[in-house]
Amino acid sequence: MKKKICGDIRNCKTLSEFLHYVRDTDGLELIHDNGWSWLEYNGEEIVGSAKERFTKSSEIDVLLEMAGL
Repeated sequence: MKKKICGDIRNCKTLSEFLHYVRDTDGLELIHDNGWSWLEYNGEEIVGSAKERFTKSSEIDVLLEMAGL
């Protein structure tokens, strides 16, 4: 399943598509801490998903709230 998730994530063209995919996939979570974000599937990190995408935790908090996560 992790390989399918990685492929599906690569096909997301916008942040909105990405957030909807995360929200709609059972067992998939977007985790963030101190500006870093990564994906976990059933509590296990998806290798290669860690990125420093946000400079402040508040930025990701707002996006997750908007996406209903």
